[in-house]
Amino acid sequence: MISWTKKAPLVVLGALLLAGCASTDDVKRAQATADQALSAAQSAGQRADAAMSAANAASSKADQAMSAANAASSKADEANSKVDALNAKVDQMFAKGLKK
Repeated sequence: MISWTKKAPLVVLGALLLAGCASTDDVKRAQATADQALSAAQSAGQRADAAMSAANAASSKADQAMSAANAASSKADEANSKVDALNAKVDQMFAKGLKK
């Protein structure tokens, strides 16, 4: 029989080896979880980049639409001005016709 004092280091060594295996599994699980989280974060980042690109394109189209609307408004103002001038001429001609 081996005495307790000789068995103690073997028991401690065995316990350390078993604890080392368990902690290695824990580390592997933690690493796998971290890898999954990193993958999810990268995927979310890619989706955010795509959304930003779409938002920038929409903003650009909105700017183009605003520019076209401003140009149309300017042309409408010009047409109204011409119509007002023609109305004044017609009113003037009508007034002349009444005087005769």
